[in-house]
Amino acid sequence: MRIIVAADAFAKTIDGVMTSQLLADGVQTAAPLAEVDVWAFPPAGRTLHALQRALGGEFQETPVVDAFWQPTRLTYLVVGEGSQRTAYVETDWLFPGLNEGTADEVYNATSFGLGEALLHLMIAGMPHIVLIIGKRMICDGGIGMLQALGAVIGDDQGQDVGSGRNPLLVMQGIDASRPALLLRKVDLTIMTDNYFTYTGKQGFVGLLAAHHHFTAAQQRELNRQLAAAQRLLADTCHIPIQDVPGSGAGGGIGGALLAVGARQPVDFAPWLGEQVGFMPVLAQADLVITAAPVLTPVMGLMSGVVPLARVAQVHQVPIVLALQPDHTPDPGLSELFADIYLTQVTGLMGSERSGVWRRGLKVAGSELVTRFEQRRQMAEK
Repeated sequence: MRIIVAADAFAKTIDGVMTSQLLADGVQTAAPLAEVDVWAFPPAGRTLHALQRALGGEFQETPVVDAFWQPTRLTYLVVGEGSQRTAYVETDWLFPGLNEGTADEVYNATSFGLGEALLHLMIAGMPHIVLIIGKRMICDGGIGMLQALGAVIGDDQGQDVGSGRNPLLVMQGIDASRPALLLRKVDLTIMTDNYFTYTGKQGFVGLLAAHHHFTAAQQRELNRQLAAAQRLLADTCHIPIQDVPGSGAGGGIGGALLAVGARQPVDFAPWLGEQVGFMPVLAQADLVITAAPVLTPVMGLMSGVVPLARVAQVHQVPIVLALQPDHTPDPGLSELFADIYLTQVTGLMGSERSGVWRRGLKVAGSELVTRFEQRRQMAEK
């Protein structure tokens, strides 16, 4: 039996690599003759390293500002030569500080530095740019990025907002003709597995506000300004982004680029699988085992395990899932999985010292492969 183990981070102290290895240890205990391939989702900000191992190329840097307007350098990957040169840019690389910032700092953060990086590549004549929008979300709806690309943002007095602040919060008008013109001169591909919309019921603000503990007033203001930005962009660029899946990717980065003429986002998981050699392995597999903390409707809009399940479904390979205990999985998303196991633990929940997650994940790997084999044997009778 050929088994793929490919998991997401399971807890704060257990990343995807460790989760995958622990599950694989359990699989080998229960099925010692099985052929097990261990994969893992690249941690946020490390996708380019996985790509370089597969595609080659060289890392280059350009000076930009980070999400809090502090000077930094953005690293990107350049692959190919001549007219085939392609620059790969990862948004999660630029936004690591968002996880540590206070609510007020994150609320006033900007995507301006991302725009600086894209502008640098366009001015340098890079023919192809692939923008990988990850899980981390900025708070300015991508308006800061457009500002760096030459958009003029006006306040309630008709004055140019200028840089140094979150322009979305004071924006009353926008002239995005310069970013739209720049995009016509470059082949820009947006890649993401984040399907939030810019605003509305599937908008990104609720998750962002909960994660960073925004006040109710901050959340209302952010929703109001995003709705206004959506209208202004549609009025000036004539490209509506309302309710477009992926327009909320990265906190609105996807939508801001779509509004000035970028093509629809490409699903990231299948593309990455092809680049790193995962798809040929998947095609030969009998089972995929994965893990995530929870399986909620929000996970269906951004999680690594859901895109993986959809890819496995396309290849007609059953996939099973380990979750944290005391959790009711979303019924709709549960249908993607052949089996779901709630990892059993004893002792202090989440304690790294007691190793409860580690023991639980090994047991989960053993249980999932045992249950799969039992079902398969019953089906053959």
